[in-house]
Amino acid sequence: FEFCTGKVGLYGVSRGGEHALLLAALMAADGSKDQADALAAHSPADVVCAAFDAKRYRDSGDAGWKSWDPAERAWSWRGSSENIKPTTPIPIEKYQGPICLSHGVKDRVWDVEMTKRLQRKLEGRKNHLEVHYDEGEDHLHRSEAENVHNERLITFFDRFLVN
Repeated sequence: FEFCTGKVGLYGVSRGGEHALLLAALMAADGSKDQADALAAHSPADVVCAAFDAKRYRDSGDAGWKSWDPAERAWSWRGSSENIKPTTPIPIEKYQGPICLSHGVKDRVWDVEMTKRLQRKLEGRKNHLEVHYDEGEDHLHRSEAENVHNERLITFFDRFLVN
């Protein structure tokens, strides 16, 4: 039994979801031969977000939302961040592989509308798109919903990475 088919799946949650979407979109735009074979993201942003400094956030003593400085870049591509500035929509439509998106409907970090915008952007594509909206769930799943989410991910990646 082979444990690796040589295929690659990308998966991320929250900022990791943003990163997975952005990486897939940038590699597709470049025509990279090493693109992911499948992509999944939970509670992602649909735009490039600014850098997040966890230490500054913790040290401020204020757990409330703060606007980010758009000059503070989180990501770079090929040595530059000029084409992926904060608030730039992630051009996920450039990626043609299978995509699985999910989002908690009661998300208090990234509004569920972000995933709905991604879904609208991807409607009509030829390759597989699956989207799950988890009723009653916040940014991260509670235990039972996490189990359901993980089963969906395993099924999705099994379909496109193993078979």
